[in-house]
Amino acid sequence: MFKRLLVPLDGSKLSEAALPVVRQLIEGTEAAEVTLFSVGQRPKGTDRRRQGPSRPVPISGVTGPARGVLEAAPLVYAEDPGQAIERWEHELLEYLADLGRPLKDSGVRVTHSVHFGAPAEAIIEFARQGAFDAIVMATHGRSGLSDVIQGSVTAAVIRSGVAPVLVVRPKGRRSEGGAA
Repeated sequence: MFKRLLVPLDGSKLSEAALPVVRQLIEGTEAAEVTLFSVGQRPKGTDRRRQGPSRPVPISGVTGPARGVLEAAPLVYAEDPGQAIERWEHELLEYLADLGRPLKDSGVRVTHSVHFGAPAEAIIEFARQGAFDAIVMATHGRSGLSDVIQGSVTAAVIRSGVAPVLVVRPKGRRSEGGAA
C-alpha cells in the first residue's frame, strides 16, 4: 500500500509514537522505504572560554617588566557556529539511525535526513521534493484555540497538502480544550 513514508521526529518520546504505526503500514510491502526526518534549530558558537583574566587587572606593587595592567583575555569559542551545526547535525543523524535500526533490521530501507530552520516549513519542503506516499507524524493532541495560539507543525503540514498525513496521537494523550 505505502512504499515511501516520511516520518518527522523532534527528539521527543511523543514524536517516536509514530514508529509502531509506520511498522504496521509497511508490513508486507516489498521495497518499502522510510525516511526519518528531523529539523534542528541553528546553534550558535558554544562554550565561550577565556585564556586569562576576564577584565583588566592592575598590577601594583610589582617592580620590573610586569608593572602596569594585565589586559583581559579575548573570548575564544570552543566551537564556531559552523562546527556547532556540524556537531548538532551529527547528533541528530545518530538519533535517527538508532530509531531506524529496528526497521532496517526487518528489511526496510531506511534513510535519514536533518535540516535546520522552521520545522513546518522544512518538513513541507522536504516532502515536496521527496514525492512521499504519506507523512506519518505524532501530534501533541492540542486543538481549537490552544492550537491557534501555540501553533502546530502537524496542522501546517496537513494544510500544505503536500502529501497525505497520518496523524498519530500517542496513547494516554487527550485533546486539550477541544474535540479530538
